Amino acid sequence: MAIDGNKIIHAVMEGSRIRDAKGIIPLFGVYLSLFFVQFYNKLSFDFEKERGMELEDESVALLVEAAQECGYATFQGIRNSSEWEELVRPMIETREDQIYSFAAVAVAFGWGDLVVRELIPNEKLVMRVNDSYEATGYLHLHGQGNSGKCYMLRGVSGAFMDLLYGEDYPEGCFTFVAEEPFCRAKGDPYCEFSARKTSGKRQG
Repeated sequence: MAIDGNKIIHAVMEGSRIRDAKGIIPLFGVYLSLFFVQFYNKLSFDFEKERGMELEDESVALLVEAAQECGYATFQGIRNSSEWEELVRPMIETREDQIYSFAAVAVAFGWGDLVVRELIPNEKLVMRVNDSYEATGYLHLHGQGNSGKCYMLRGVSGAFMDLLYGEDYPEGCFTFVAEEPFCRAKGDPYCEFSARKTSGKRQG
């Protein structure tokens, strides 16, 4: 059975209607919340701006690493949930089908219209998105930039591969690292993320 992304998206959207008094959504084994992307974007881009050009590379690395750790823990919880076991597990025929399922969940979370463009097992993942909220946010706040600005999706791309091909959780994070060769924030027609295995894992 092929992965039915629409079925996964529908299940997440339906489940997200159930929330407690504080707005927390218990779904797919994790706790979610509705969040204003404008606030997230301003926080990220102000962090990068305030630290200045001299620390730009370090600032970007910190934002991407935070996103990768978040994605790694979140999707580990998702794939160990009862909802995953009931809804997604019956669709999975190969190990790599998990990536397509992760992408469908991310679409339902509102992270963009993620599409897996290329997947080479234990080597490379390429994902593309046309409507990244980070690229849109950067263009709105600062105009066109000179580098990719989708730190969340970049980190999550690495996390997807970490979960499949890294060591058993929680030791596998940062087995892969992702780059963003194309981004709408710098004038490209879409945003694209390419995750590859690192030469050496980050320590600390």
